[in-house]
Amino acid sequence: MMLKIGLTAILVVTSLSTNAARGKDVSPSIRNIVGACSIPAVLDARTNVWEDHILYPTSDYRNEVEQAVKAIDDAQLREKAAKVANVGTFMWIKTVDDIANLATEASAVPCDNILGLVLDILPYKESKTRSLELDNRTLAQYQTPFIDSIAEIIRSSINTSFAVIVEPRAFPGYFNDTSAGDDLPKSYRENVPYALKALNLPNVVTYIDVGNSNSMDWDLQRDVAAKEILNTFEAAGSPSQFRGFATNVANYNAWDLLPGEFVPADDSRYTRPQNEQQFVRILSDALQKNGLPSRATHGIMDTSRNGVPGLRWTWDDWCNVNGAGFGPRPTSQTRDESLDAFVWVAHPGESDGSSDPSAPGYDAACGKEDAFRPSPAAGQWHQAYFEMLVQNADPTL
Repeated sequence: MMLKIGLTAILVVTSLSTNAARGKDVSPSIRNIVGACSIPAVLDARTNVWEDHILYPTSDYRNEVEQAVKAIDDAQLREKAAKVANVGTFMWIKTVDDIANLATEASAVPCDNILGLVLDILPYKESKTRSLELDNRTLAQYQTPFIDSIAEIIRSSINTSFAVIVEPRAFPGYFNDTSAGDDLPKSYRENVPYALKALNLPNVVTYIDVGNSNSMDWDLQRDVAAKEILNTFEAAGSPSQFRGFATNVANYNAWDLLPGEFVPADDSRYTRPQNEQQFVRILSDALQKNGLPSRATHGIMDTSRNGVPGLRWTWDDWCNVNGAGFGPRPTSQTRDESLDAFVWVAHPGESDGSSDPSAPGYDAACGKEDAFRPSPAAGQWHQAYFEMLVQNADPTL
């Protein structure tokens, strides 16, 4: 019996290595047999690393899904939902305490997988957290216990490949958040280059979050945004592992819907790109024209909840959109040179926010007619919403 198992493991490893070398997908069940990688990971950020790496299914989201599956009565829906546990998602680091789990998570990642991380604690990014002036103390609170600690764990996890998205929602805040004053730009210009420089390691590729196609008026602001990204890149010392930008994180925008969701005619007539493909191409082109190396002008896109377009009343409706479904699973098959991969950055099934107006931190977007109601507080598991995402998934699970 032991001999049979050993032979099976050898065959699985051989098959996995062959398929990975050919850039093919490998089933999650087989990947899990192989286990952690035992050789140093080296990522060439001049290439699309997603062509030979699969987004790792993080244990925190897998556990949430497995518990959710147990609560589903319908056998067919339960079978579909169980497949979600094997879909790769990013690990969110929102507090210093979240870092404690990173080393353990990294130690289990197979050679052909890549562990996704989201850094989400930039000072002054959220108005409610802006209580201190940006000074050396504030910078140290971000850089030393947060960025330096993450970098140290990654350096010690030399056999693990990482893809890091830096600070979702921060970049559009330059242009849209009038309450931020000068604190958010100052924080971004000091801290994001620090993060990119500290994480410029051989087993890491980095992307900065840029919002999405409706984050700002891209017809007027594309060059301003492109120059800001270039300045960030240069302030970080032109890091070799910087690959580009992330878009649509935890959002619902379609990839290539034409005409766009909220326009009756050709998208090119409008100042906002009406789908993410047009946005990615516009930004990539603007970055190259403004001097960023072409190898650093590629994007990745969150498709975790964009399977059903045409549900929202406006671009700005973002909270627990009613009728949503899972979008394309993580893959490098985007058919667009500017986009490296479709990925699941969000943890679909976790609520965007409470629909109860009396709840602490209530956001009016969560009480709109096109938002799912009732919904629990932000970050809490939303069983009914998860089941809807499974049912409406496109492509189907």
